[in-house]
Amino acid sequence: MMNNINHECIDGALDQLLEGNLKEALVCFEATHKAHPENVHVLLELANIYYILGELTKSISFYEEILKLKPESPYVLYKMGVALYRATNFSEAVKVFNRIVASGKFLPMTYLWLGLAYYHLGKEEHSIEAYRKLLESCPETVMANYYMGVALKSSGKYDEAIVHFEKLLNKNNQHVSALYHLGRAYMKNYNYDKARGYFKMAMDLDPENKNASEMLDYLLNT
Repeated sequence: MMNNINHECIDGALDQLLEGNLKEALVCFEATHKAHPENVHVLLELANIYYILGELTKSISFYEEILKLKPESPYVLYKMGVALYRATNFSEAVKVFNRIVASGKFLPMTYLWLGLAYYHLGKEEHSIEAYRKLLESCPETVMANYYMGVALKSSGKYDEAIVHFEKLLNKNNQHVSALYHLGRAYMKNYNYDKARGYFKMAMDLDPENKNASEMLDYLLNT
């Protein structure tokens, strides 16, 4: 059991969090952690604060400590998987997200992060499969169409990539990256007129978009 001093410290830390004073909150949680190293609530607060501060190695280490106490917590596994992804440890992130999926207790967005991690490992087919499962579970997840389109385009599946980019643009016609990648997909399919149109739309929304500008110049001069 925590003594009154530790309760006061935690209450003070929570107040600091509400005010956005992360480093001040961290001092209190660290002090409480030293006295109560197996308190899951404190460990979770420390992991989350370090994640927000961008200290991903420390964040991951605290998530690992929690998992020693609660090995199959889907929430903690999810948070650690995201932290591993942000730390560019894509192989470990894949392991964690697959562990969550295998448990059967997970949010569909787990598939999004799994797809992103696979993509960064150059495993486009696994990435595409993860996005498919996300779209099957939550068809309204508009951004999944973007990542699916990028992975399909990288795999040379331009027709299918076009379908997904267009689905996204039907919901958000000002998504500059989707416009650019859609232009690239049409360009790969030798439909240069449509490619020019989408590069031009991307430039209209973002005149400083160097990628779209270079592609548009290339097509206008060929």
